[in-house]
Amino acid sequence: TPPGRSLAGVRYPDLLIAFDVDPEAYRRSNAYVISEQGKPPDFVLEIASSKTAEVDTGDKRREYAGLGIPEYWRFDETGGFHGSRLAGDRLAAGEYRPILIEELPGGVLQGYSRALDLHLRWESGQLRWHDPATGRHIATFEGERDARVLAEDDARVEREARILEREARLRAEARARELEARLENLE
Repeated sequence: TPPGRSLAGVRYPDLLIAFDVDPEAYRRSNAYVISEQGKPPDFVLEIASSKTAEVDTGDKRREYAGLGIPEYWRFDETGGFHGSRLAGDRLAAGEYRPILIEELPGGVLQGYSRALDLHLRWESGQLRWHDPATGRHIATFEGERDARVLAEDDARVEREARILEREARLRAEARARELEARLENLE
């Protein structure tokens, strides 16, 4: 397949990542067109469903190899559609070769993407991105939102605690003044 071929005539992937591309060409076409970008995407991911499982592991795999896409990954939440929960292929001599998927403690599956310099992980039915350089997961929108909500809740609780503490201090000071006044009256 010539490298100028567009993904438009092919099945479009669930996720593609392409580095060093022309954002303006993408905006003009509202799509990633290989002939406009001058290169295929660097990374493609398909997410399994009952409707696409056979196509993901067959036709798409062949077509993406023909387009010269360096890495093709498949994520299957259950493992029942693609035959495995996480699978990746790397292009070598025009053909895809399987990427090693390791099983980590806790049933976590992990493969290394050279294109992204990240580990892709299947963890409890979720796809996670892990940075081998830092040993940390890449933050997700949901994770960042949840962390922000927790931080806001913590800040609210702290503000309320300071208000309650101030009110208690003022009551204690008022009570102390009242008792001092009573003592003065007794003398």
